Amino acid sequence: MSDLPQLRVGPQSYSFREFDFEGSIACLKQLGSKYIEYCFAHFPCDAGHEGFAGIKRRLESEGITTLCYGVEHFTADHAANRRKFEFAKALGIEVLTADPDPDAFDSLDKLMDQFGVKIGIHNHGPGARYDKVADTIKAVKGHSPMIGACVDTGHVIRSGEAPHDVIEQLGPRTVSLHLKDWKSGGEEEVVGHGDMDMIAVARILKAIGFSGPLMMEYENSPENPVPEMKIGLDNWLKAWQSA
Repeated sequence: MSDLPQLRVGPQSYSFREFDFEGSIACLKQLGSKYIEYCFAHFPCDAGHEGFAGIKRRLESEGITTLCYGVEHFTADHAANRRKFEFAKALGIEVLTADPDPDAFDSLDKLMDQFGVKIGIHNHGPGARYDKVADTIKAVKGHSPMIGACVDTGHVIRSGEAPHDVIEQLGPRTVSLHLKDWKSGGEEEVVGHGDMDMIAVARILKAIGFSGPLMMEYENSPENPVPEMKIGLDNWLKAWQSA
């Protein structure tokens, strides 16, 4: 990761969903990163969970930084939302990747300000409520600058948009990325083998001063994803250096 002094890159743990928690750590080590975004597949978004203290100690012992967690659903239930922010603060998380209900935003504004944790709205492709970039821009208008987008570049392509255009339109509202590649009208590919213009993405990230988190999510080859993720990471590093 030394080639990216200002850009923190790691996997989304959904890529390792066929592995248990210890297996996810082994996969992370094989990939060569100390950063990760965890999700429900490995432990719940709950600091009161009986295994939470052990999970936190284990991650600390390995020098692993959990930059993000999600995707989490948020509602108007302020107390339930607060528990997720308490979890994020306890684990040192910077961004909660989210699919918030429209009536959740007032609660989230208060909690982001209190806890210093950002919300990254995740676009989940055609049919999702945050499908196009315009959906996210409309949703965050007038709300805390700490709420923005976790841009899933693969789902952006599925939705008929270009990742670099989406990031440019969002500007500083781009709080995190799920780095994923896709063939338009087709299927997911190894990063660099789909239709994402990686150099254009890298250039716009540099232009807006983006410093991460940038989490690679790869849903193919769930029983052995690391070799193809390494290829994708190498492709991304080359694009970043060339941009």
